[in-house]
Amino acid sequence: MKLRLGIVLLAALAACALAVVIATMLRDREAAANAILPMLTYEELTGSRFLPPSGNPNRAPTVRVLDVPDFTGATAIWGSTGRDRRGRLWFGVSASGDGGSAHLFAFDPAGNSWRDHGSVVEQLKTAGLYKPGEGQVKIHSRIVQGGDGWLYFASTDEEGEKEDGSAPPRWGGHFWRIDPERGQWQHLFAAPEGLVAVAGVGRFMYVLGYWGHVVFRYDTLTAATKRVQVGSIGGHVSRNIVADARGHVFVPRVARDPAGAPTARLVELDSELRELAATTLEGYFGKSAVQDNHGITGLAYLPNGRILFVTSRGYLHVIDSPDRQAPERPVKVRSLGYVHPEGEAYTASLFSLGDAGHVAAISATPRGYEWVVADIGSGLANAYRIDTRDMKDVLLYGSVARDNAGRAYAAGWHAIPRGKGPLLLQIDP
Repeated sequence: MKLRLGIVLLAALAACALAVVIATMLRDREAAANAILPMLTYEELTGSRFLPPSGNPNRAPTVRVLDVPDFTGATAIWGSTGRDRRGRLWFGVSASGDGGSAHLFAFDPAGNSWRDHGSVVEQLKTAGLYKPGEGQVKIHSRIVQGGDGWLYFASTDEEGEKEDGSAPPRWGGHFWRIDPERGQWQHLFAAPEGLVAVAGVGRFMYVLGYWGHVVFRYDTLTAATKRVQVGSIGGHVSRNIVADARGHVFVPRVARDPAGAPTARLVELDSELRELAATTLEGYFGKSAVQDNHGITGLAYLPNGRILFVTSRGYLHVIDSPDRQAPERPVKVRSLGYVHPEGEAYTASLFSLGDAGHVAAISATPRGYEWVVADIGSGLANAYRIDTRDMKDVLLYGSVARDNAGRAYAAGWHAIPRGKGPLLLQIDP
């Protein structure tokens, strides 16, 4: 009996010791994660490159067309751009056709070399998650490096979805991360919604699903997820959301007023997805159908902590820096007007030019695409033609991504013999 009691007591003590070790490991893990974040620069945390242009930014930029590796069904790069801390650029190349699959590529500007990191469907099969016939034709989201060094992005399908918002894509979407050094993918979660946008600075990553502007929060430290529906109408979905260094996220809420007209407010959520504020967004909708407006299309982090974003109509907004005395309080969101000097123009690209006062946008005009250099303080802007050679049916997207030489990357598609193919421009301002 005494021996049995002794064994039980030892087992209990061992369990207690194990519990203490686990608790200590968890505390140490969180402390280590929190300790490493302040060691990273704001530039690294936001995936930005705060490098001024090598010459006068108020001139037409130099443009180089990059040869994107081809694969079966390759169609476009829908603004799915990002960079890692070594300065490599990452792109999600979307495909077409039911059962098709997007690919993830890395481009090294220093060596002018590409690496194919595989397709989404291949990774679903590797993870044992593939369903017969499943497609994931798009990596639409930006590719965002977290404070843990992994790159985060989302894939989605379009089969069976209804543009009026009455049905999501048949296969839904998946949230992923990849180790940029080893090339190892990890599947984080699946969702019945299509997953179109990713944002995050440091610990927390946010994913936007459609329809209804569903927001998922993923904690890169604990792997915990949360979900909330911010709200949208019909088939409208914003192409981007915005996150700041506090772990707050900004998401459009789209509704209708009593007269039936669409309205848009930018909702600020904290890292627990609690709503803190909602600000009316000017210049969000054009005259076309609600689903034909693309919401937030471009964003740029500035070195002073402010964040700029632009709507598809080319209307520029700024998210102010947090109050240092009360960092968790909601911040002000202000409208700055149209970024193009001539007013409304479809705009889906925005880049910081290395200081707190100037940004560049790419706007579509009747003359073609133009590089717009804007002085935020004065509100003045100049537009310069982008030479897209003799390419036809060009459509450009892209935000944030600049290489170590300060060159910006705009992506999209253009006409090729088989129909449409991916397009990538390297732009030296």
